[in-house]
This record gives sequence, C-alpha cells and structure tokens, in this order.
Amino acid sequence: MVSLVQSTDLSFVLRRNLLFVHGKGGVGKTVVSQTIATALSRQNLKTLWITLEDPTCPMGELRLLSPSLWHLNCGFLPAFEEYLTLKIGGGPMSRFFLQNKLIRYLAKAAPGIHELILLGKIWFERLHYSHLVIDLPSTGYSLAMFQSTQNFSQLFQGGPLNQDAQAMLTTFKDPQTTGHLILALPEEMPLKEALELHGYLTPLFPDNPPAFLVNRVFPTEENHPKPILWTTPLATSMEDYIHKRIWLEDQNLKIWKDQNLKFGKLDFIPPQVKPNHSSGILEVLIQQLHDRAYL
Repeated sequence: MVSLVQSTDLSFVLRRNLLFVHGKGGVGKTVVSQTIATALSRQNLKTLWITLEDPTCPMGELRLLSPSLWHLNCGFLPAFEEYLTLKIGGGPMSRFFLQNKLIRYLAKAAPGIHELILLGKIWFERLHYSHLVIDLPSTGYSLAMFQSTQNFSQLFQGGPLNQDAQAMLTTFKDPQTTGHLILALPEEMPLKEALELHGYLTPLFPDNPPAFLVNRVFPTEENHPKPILWTTPLATSMEDYIHKRIWLEDQNLKIWKDQNLKFGKLDFIPPQVKPNHSSGILEVLIQQLHDRAYL
C-alpha cells in the first residue's frame, strides 16, 4: 500500500541536530520536547532545549539543567540585540542602534522580522550544540514563523538579512540536519489538525517529511468489549470507562491509520502512579522512549 501522507521514521528524526516539535496547543509539546532533550543529553550529547518567549521564564536566559543539558528561553529583544552586535560589532554604532527607541519599534513592527530573529537565534545556536530541541508555539504561530521567514527571503532581495533567511531555510529543509516532529493527542480534532499541519509543512519542506507521535495514549487491552455489547454510552464503572476510552482512541487513531501513516506512541500516565513532580514524569516518558527504541 502506498502511503497517503509522507512521513519519516521517528527514531531518525529525533536524532537530528535540530528538532522542531510542532502541534496544536495543549498536546504536551513542552513536556515531550523536554523529555527528548533530556534523553539525548544522557547519551553525553551536548543538548539545548529551547522554548520561545515563555512568560514564566526570563527572556534570553540560558540555564544549565543537568550535565550536558541547557535550557534557553528565546526572546525577541535579547536575540535582536545579539544579532545586531554580531552584524555591526561592538562600539558606539552598535550601542546607538541598541539604545535607539525608533530602531526597536521598527524592528518589532517590520513584517517577518520578529519571526526571523527568533528562528535566526535557533539557527545560530545549532553550531554550539550537538542537538537542539525546540518547543514551538501552537500550530498557527509556528507555521507563521517559517512562512514569514520564507516570505522575507523572497520579498527583500540582497543584504545580510536576506542572506541569513536563505541560509536558515536551507538548513530547515535539510533532512540530514533538521527534523520536524508533529505531536497530537488520540482525539479527533488534534489528529485532524496534525494532518492539516502536515499539508502546510510539505510545501515549505518538500524533501524533509516530518515524523508523527501521539501523546497520552491509553495502553491497549486485548479483547476489550466492542461497542455493540455496550448497553449505554456512559461508563458504569472504572473498568467500563477504560474499555470505552480504549475503543474511542482506537477509532480516533484510524484517522492516521487510514492514511497508512507510521507514528509513535507515548502512554497516558495514570493519576494513581503519576509522580508528584515534573522530573518524575520525565523519567517515565524517557523510559518509554528507550523501551520503544525511539531514542
């Protein structure tokens, strides 16, 4: 059977120098991206986990989380100042641009500059780490970041910004360097939106198809009751709820299976065994990545 949606093996994508984690808001991108970054760092690989303008963390702060693992909360203004310094150099001219309110206003207002600078910071940092794992914003804004960078490279011909935009897009399209991971939940809307996201990413990265991963999947049971045997759609017990949820997730996952799509799974962590802190959750997910040979 020929695949209707082109994808790449998950284990290959997770090991690339740059890994962009895409998906609808609320599917667990932050936890999953941090899990992947932590797992890579434990293989003695110098790894940078990047969040973009997370309001809960200082902008532009680089933190050491553990041996071989750093976290950067990438913010526009710190990245913009760094970019100007790289292009202009130090001295009075650089300080003039950095301190000028009009320059800062124009930098924020110019179409595509905000996205170009954030992606440019990611692109620049790839040279200093073995692996970068990027927790992208929700689907709409993450697409706008790549699309606006492409538009910028097409609209403004010549100059250092255009050259950098072209070089960035070349890197992001390269399947030897960059991986794109689409994350979803086993629910109808996130699974369908993931396919729509794939449709938008394909023209941007035609030779670099993404990998797919479903988060929080109930472990499958053998011989769970079929719906025809159910007397009510409402769960009558905890066991009945589990049976119904497994069946519903199976039906939802057919949205991807009907496309002959290869994808990985991360299991739902039940509340009664879920650790009480985020580091414990990471350990459970890292073990799943290893057990399933994703990393």
